Amino acid sequence: AAAWSGRTGVGNKVEDNVLVVSGGTLTTAAYGGLVENKVRDTSGNLLTTGDAEGNTLRITGGTVAAAYGANVTVKDGAAQDNAAEISGGTVTGNVYGGALTAVGATKNATGNQARVTGGSVGGNVYGGAITDATASRNVTGSSVHVAGGTVSGTVYGGHNAGTGTATGGTVTITGGHMGAVYGGYTAGTGKTTGNTVEFHGGTVTGTIYGGSNATD
Repeated sequence: AAAWSGRTGVGNKVEDNVLVVSGGTLTTAAYGGLVENKVRDTSGNLLTTGDAEGNTLRITGGTVAAAYGANVTVKDGAAQDNAAEISGGTVTGNVYGGALTAVGATKNATGNQARVTGGSVGGNVYGGAITDATASRNVTGSSVHVAGGTVSGTVYGGHNAGTGTATGGTVTITGGHMGAVYGGYTAGTGKTTGNTVEFHGGTVTGTIYGGSNATD
């Protein structure tokens, strides 16, 4: 099962929605905003437009398989200023403030954020992310604040699995327990510039990186 506060199946803009999960179990995912496009053109090809802006997911209890402030699944959609906030409960997989998850995504993920103040996350936490290796654009101005709770995986301010950059990411740690921490990370050839990690308290069991490029 999945839950969302705002969703489009026809490529509209999904904006300013809030989903609160306080109990129960969601075996697929929870989304503040979810962008899909099932409309076809005259040749039968799926259209690829649709953006997400200003959506928020708050988890205070329950169990969720994956958590997205917004998930944009269309190739030509952008994610801006979305947020995921975890204060309780369990996320067994990853947490994303805002993510572009389409193959070959062509737009930017900008200003997305994640906040963990309690509960537990079994996977990673991403402020903003582009998840496909063939995506071409950038992750910019992402942020994560960890003040409590447990993150079993890695914390990324901004993460770009494509060929673009990860810039201006910020991770602030004032409590909690987590693995490695990256202000910004790129898996392809894109640069990581202007990323920051501030560590004030808590436990980090891995290495802290301001910015890291997998190909350097």
